[in-house]
Amino acid sequence: MKFKLVWLVLIFSLATSCAFAFNTEEDEILRDFLWREFTTLPKNERPKVGVAFSAGGTRGFSHIGVVEVLRESGLPIDYMAGTSMGCIVGSFFAADVPQERLMHFAQNPRLSYLSKDLTFVGVIKYVFKNSLFSSEKFEDFISDELGGLYYEDLPIPFACASADIKTGERVVFNSGPVALGVRASMNLPGIFAPVQYRQRYLVDGGVVDYMPIDLIKEMGAQWTLAVFALPDYSKTVPSTILGYIVRTGDLRGAVLMESSEKQANFLISARVGDINVMQTSEAERAMEIGAKTAFDALGPMKENLLLFGIDYVLK
Repeated sequence: MKFKLVWLVLIFSLATSCAFAFNTEEDEILRDFLWREFTTLPKNERPKVGVAFSAGGTRGFSHIGVVEVLRESGLPIDYMAGTSMGCIVGSFFAADVPQERLMHFAQNPRLSYLSKDLTFVGVIKYVFKNSLFSSEKFEDFISDELGGLYYEDLPIPFACASADIKTGERVVFNSGPVALGVRASMNLPGIFAPVQYRQRYLVDGGVVDYMPIDLIKEMGAQWTLAVFALPDYSKTVPSTILGYIVRTGDLRGAVLMESSEKQANFLISARVGDINVMQTSEAERAMEIGAKTAFDALGPMKENLLLFGIDYVLK
């Protein structure tokens, strides 16, 4: 059996190196066979796999669709990280929250989850008194959803990135209550008051680490998958103060993304078009785009990882 497997792997390697695509039934059978062999390898006998989820606000609901496909694919995941909306979805994934619950989150998004201040009076204070919204209620929401889990208790090691608004430093959460780190990571500057934590004032991690590929590498990942919610800025021009704040963050994120994309072994990029960061009515559509994008990318992703890990299969 092992001898036969070696020959199959050699055929696979030769075909791919010659730029032949898996476009026949026989090719797909071979790929699926090798994929099953790879995914059944003991954890210490294969490359460590890491998945990172980008920021993106409502666009980041596309990550939920990607998660559905990744779960069904059987991709072994050793490390995960996320920023902002990617941190929310990533924490649910790492905690093994059922896919049905994630889908419910996308189908029933509510801004009221984020803050107790998102009321008529709260908006008036924000506009006329420069009174930022509190995100404390969101921390309670995440804690309730995850049952008060700590990072140390998660089935998949997970970390999230936030930014210290005073120093510009990246602040990583990988221990303690998960909900606190998630809150800090999605704390949009200019909208929510900074989260005060250990003499730091924390805001959305997208300011410094829009796509935390470097973070999962620091955790120990050898093969990395970047999951990105790709916006389209060309169709709209901001017309409000909030719109300009959000667009500035998006443009900053696009610059950071260019560097992160080069670090990843494979990229799943959901083209969520001109869905606005705060446009919660489009959350379900973003999720559907993510699922389709991931499904279309599944074959090439498997091929990429199989080639990366071919030495492990041959051992």
